[in-house]
Amino acid sequence: MNIIERNFFRLLRAGAFGKEEQIEALSAWKWNRLYQLAEMHDVAPVVYKGLECCRGQFLVQVPEALYEEWSRAKSHDDEEDNDLLASDHLTNPVLNHKLQAILDDDHSNTETRTALLKLLGIVRFIMNAGIPVKRVVELGLFLRQEKSHIDFGKLQEWMKSLHLQPMAQLSAIMLVKLLHFEPDELPFMEPINDEKMERQMREMFRQKNSHAEDWYFSQGKNIFVHTSNPSAMLWHVRRSVRNLRYYPSETLTNFFTSFAHSLSHIEE
Repeated sequence: MNIIERNFFRLLRAGAFGKEEQIEALSAWKWNRLYQLAEMHDVAPVVYKGLECCRGQFLVQVPEALYEEWSRAKSHDDEEDNDLLASDHLTNPVLNHKLQAILDDDHSNTETRTALLKLLGIVRFIMNAGIPVKRVVELGLFLRQEKSHIDFGKLQEWMKSLHLQPMAQLSAIMLVKLLHFEPDELPFMEPINDEKMERQMREMFRQKNSHAEDWYFSQGKNIFVHTSNPSAMLWHVRRSVRNLRYYPSETLTNFFTSFAHSLSHIEE
């Protein structure tokens, strides 16, 4: 990570968990880039809380005009997610039938079902929009707050039924590498060494190596085609190929469902 990204995740952790992190010095231009990053990933209010937590540090020298803009962002109301990103359904009909049976089961507790939905929210976002920074933070907060109420045995049983383990593992890796969770805080995480975690994180963030501006200015393509946009189709093809090894049964149906959805929005 470069210095902007390091500070971004430090402020994100500080804002989410209320623990001060050591911030490195940034120029006014780099602070502006960090703000763009927070806005693009829809976590500006959380990062602002991190700024408030760390503002006493000498190196936290945010330009006053930008700080005021950031302050206004803290009251930003979350917009409703695109319907493609809804986490209470799957596009594979067999898996979706199993998911609905799980959600309709009143014998399981609410916290465990909510944990499953938050994991599925990350999956849907990875498939349709890109890097799920906000959703990883939301999952981390929920696990820290509700860990004692979650039945992790039941959660793992559901993940196995839905073939969700590889994607859940990827979510756990992001929690460890980005938000500094300890592996023992994540009972659904399989043992893995640091080298493999780093490799999977690089793969997850691979698009910013060849298209660095995407990390700051685009969160992926939420639709395939709008007024004949070929780049959206290519983006989804590449992402679907990458996700096949993590969730093959859902990736294929998600691709075609998303494509059909986009076609329905083309004006004739």
